[in-house]
Amino acid sequence: MKFIFSMYAVMALMVVVNLISEYLLNGGYSAIASWVVTVLFFFGTLFFINARYVFSKKRDER
Repeated sequence: MKFIFSMYAVMALMVVVNLISEYLLNGGYSAIASWVVTVLFFFGTLFFINARYVFSKKRDER
């Protein structure tokens, strides 16, 4: 369950980075925000892969 929560947290961080970039910084750092979102997407993908591996192991144990 912690992997699912981590994936949700990464998605929420992606939204927060976009909102901060556009509304608080007026799009001045949008290129940096895009790179941060790309890195967060990469980490979210890693959490997804890890969750699939763990859940498939649990299903195989049954």
